[in-house]
Amino acid sequence: MKENMLSLKSFKNLKASSIIESVIAISIISICALVAFTIYLNVIKQNKSIQYYNAKHTINLLIQQSIQQNDYEDNSYSYNGYTIDKIVDVSKTDHTALLTFTFKSGNKTHVITKLISYNAYETP
Repeated sequence: MKENMLSLKSFKNLKASSIIESVIAISIISICALVAFTIYLNVIKQNKSIQYYNAKHTINLLIQQSIQQNDYEDNSYSYNGYTIDKIVDVSKTDHTALLTFTFKSGNKTHVITKLISYNAYETP
């Protein structure tokens, strides 16, 4: 019995956590949860469809084709799931062409612009 009393008295020296420590712990957990939730929302918001990536790839091919073939005229292209409109603004003094591609994928419209230079001896 005396041994039990001695062991119970040794618990008297243990200190309980204070309210400040609890508030700090809850604050740290809340900040971590807020950061994780923000990252999750950014990843979900940037989720693009396959047509979006197909259209961007097609636009890169159209840019290369315009440079190689000196095709500096407005045009429209229709593909499965998206359409691309090409608008060209040629500056003869600077020998540059501003290619503006507008593509519609679903209910969203995206615009990509590309400034390219062309040879002064070639007529666009």
